[in-house]
Amino acid sequence: MTELLAPDSLEALLPLRTDWFVRHGRDPWGVTRLVDLSGVGALLGIVLEDGALTVGAGETMARVAAHPLVHAHAACLAEAASSVGSWQIRSRATLGGNLANASPAADTPPALAALGASARILSPRGPREAEVQTLIDEKDGALGADELLLAFRIPVSRCVSAFGKVGSRREVSIARLNLAVCASSGSAPGTFGNARVVIGTLGNAGRRCPAAEAALALPDREGQRDAFCAALADAVDAAIPGRSTRPYKRSAVQALGEDTLDRMRRRALGEEALS
Repeated sequence: MTELLAPDSLEALLPLRTDWFVRHGRDPWGVTRLVDLSGVGALLGIVLEDGALTVGAGETMARVAAHPLVHAHAACLAEAASSVGSWQIRSRATLGGNLANASPAADTPPALAALGASARILSPRGPREAEVQTLIDEKDGALGADELLLAFRIPVSRCVSAFGKVGSRREVSIARLNLAVCASSGSAPGTFGNARVVIGTLGNAGRRCPAAEAALALPDREGQRDAFCAALADAVDAAIPGRSTRPYKRSAVQALGEDTLDRMRRRALGEEALS
């Protein structure tokens, strides 16, 4: 028999999880105790405080995707959350669970990393904070069994961001490739600075692409696009040199990069906003 616990406080120090059936295979109910953290109020909330957007780790994808503060300050995160699974999944899946599950195909961790987000983590030893990119890089070793994700802190800055995804179908698709970009507008129209570019579903974890970040600062629009897409393709070659999926992902990431860059340009000019 499986016991279900539904605490309403932070005393349950267990990491949030999604993909339960995937992780536990043919016998998901062999585990004797499950913990439902959806009633823990300290894991909820989407607020602006101290120059940052704070999003509770227990917030659902549906709320993150629809929240006006996320639209205004973290557009790529709203797009990533809206692309997760079906409406039913987004209504239950949480932002913290998407990171804690450590799937390389997860959609929101690359967006959080591109935004420069950090995670607030609690354990019996006390609180700590870690950059989301560091947690992605460390994968399963990033969170201890006695650690709980509390919230994500996203610095608020005058930047534009965008997220794109390639899947096997239009709806309820696990990403074959995703891309998150965040950057400030450069001194010349159509150029960008302080860029973060993160490619997801590439090997074991989301990867920053410094060459693509540098390409966004180029002043020539055509040269910028070509260098950006070429850098993304080179990143695929470096990450998965011996895999059969490399030719497909090499081509797909360039098309994804071109589309994402186009949306970045329109948003920088105020010609596009999330609805």
